[in-house]
Amino acid sequence: MSLPKIEYPVLLIDVYSLGRKVKFRPFLVREEKILLIAKESKDPEEMRNAVRQIVQNCVCEEIIVDNLPLFDIEMIFLKIRATSVGESVKLVFNCQNVIETKEDGTEVVCDVDTDYLLDLTKVTFEIPEEHNPTVMITDKIGVKLKYPMLNSTIKVDENEDPYITLFNMIMDNVECVFGPESVTKPIDMKPGELIEFMDSLSVEHMERIKTFFRTKPKVVLSDTVACKKCGFLHHIHTEDLLGFFI
Repeated sequence: MSLPKIEYPVLLIDVYSLGRKVKFRPFLVREEKILLIAKESKDPEEMRNAVRQIVQNCVCEEIIVDNLPLFDIEMIFLKIRATSVGESVKLVFNCQNVIETKEDGTEVVCDVDTDYLLDLTKVTFEIPEEHNPTVMITDKIGVKLKYPMLNSTIKVDENEDPYITLFNMIMDNVECVFGPESVTKPIDMKPGELIEFMDSLSVEHMERIKTFFRTKPKVVLSDTVACKKCGFLHHIHTEDLLGFFI
């Protein structure tokens, strides 16, 4: 006789870059193992790869997680984790509030640890007002951009010129170039045509394109924690939420 099959609830999670909700299942023991192994490595790259693998395991639809931007993967992971394990993460916060300044100018800090519960329900996207995937070159000609995928953000050559790296990233993330009567995707362009078009842009146009990447959505936590000894209220603002799980 075969073992009974366990059914799991379906989670509907908003995926920003897709503009729709996607079905996921909660963590299972196999995902907890992946996470524990990554935590033991103390390697941020291992942690990011583990998060990617967990999200891919838990998705219940035909989507390729590697084609999602990192900020979407981070948010999906945190929401799955909140549903599967709990909405709070127990942490310890060290108070560095200056409680005394001595005559010689030496500052004495509180240096007391306070238990802190990181509330995952307070995690949000931060999207600057100037963020816009469409950059107009003229009144009728423009470029529509897309977010860098996770697999493209991992492959960074430290020896490459930063300008070349940025230019290549822009080239890889042009969704289309449109005019009054046409919309052309890179796959439909002639060899070298997109490079020639990008090289013809003004410095101002290129700065507008760079703004899209500089202002892309970020997964952030804004919260407060009061020191249990001195009572100082610390305002927490972090964009490294995955770091809390290492």
